[in-house]
Amino acid sequence: MKLFLFDIDGTLFDNQNRKVHVSTINALRKLKQKHKIGIATGRAEFMLYAINEIIDLIDYFILINGQIVKVKNETIFSQSLSVNLIESLIKDFEEMDLPYGFEGEMDEAISRVDDGVIKSFEVLALELPPVNKKYYLEREVFQLWVFCKPSEAKILAHKHPDFQFIRWFNHGYDVLPVTAAKSFGIKKLTEHLGISFNEVIAFGDGDNDYEMIAAAGIGIAMGNASEKVKRVADYITDNVNKDGIFNALKYFNFI
Repeated sequence: MKLFLFDIDGTLFDNQNRKVHVSTINALRKLKQKHKIGIATGRAEFMLYAINEIIDLIDYFILINGQIVKVKNETIFSQSLSVNLIESLIKDFEEMDLPYGFEGEMDEAISRVDDGVIKSFEVLALELPPVNKKYYLEREVFQLWVFCKPSEAKILAHKHPDFQFIRWFNHGYDVLPVTAAKSFGIKKLTEHLGISFNEVIAFGDGDNDYEMIAAAGIGIAMGNASEKVKRVADYITDNVNKDGIFNALKYFNFI
């Protein structure tokens, strides 16, 4: 029995067409008969509404880019950010006049809403968070976002070498400790399950999937994946809107 891990945006969920394709749903239902299925996503648990049609098939949850790992309803690992580290980032975000946000386990907040923020959330079919600059003083924060140009992200990365800035589709960036990654969450999960990385088959498309695809026993990049992800993949399947998951599972005789 293998462990199959799927990214959501651009992999399970077709952001452009705002749906999980029927071929994907059917493929996962067949896969579930013989294997375990999990997700590895930058989303938090409360943001999983995009995959409601298949949520009943999911046993394992690697959330917020590996910052939280759950087996069904049990949290086996979580790693939040310290207030001091958050404040050091916010200081520069404010000085550069950049919108930023916070992702907690059960909700989120943003410093302000502008056209760039709206477009970034629309691309991912995400609901806009409420505005609350003091969120980090009220809740645990597992990841920040900042909305800026690549040149500004480069400046921030230089000033904060303990953090990584992982680009979204548009001009949003996930801001995480350099030690955080979906692959780190997978490590925690495989240790808990007593299996090796060789027993993991991972699907992804974005830069935050890079380590996961590289480390998995079989790493599969979607046809719409970034070139960075495709370079380390064992196999490149079709686009999310061209039955990519179904076709890859059939190619490897998993269904």
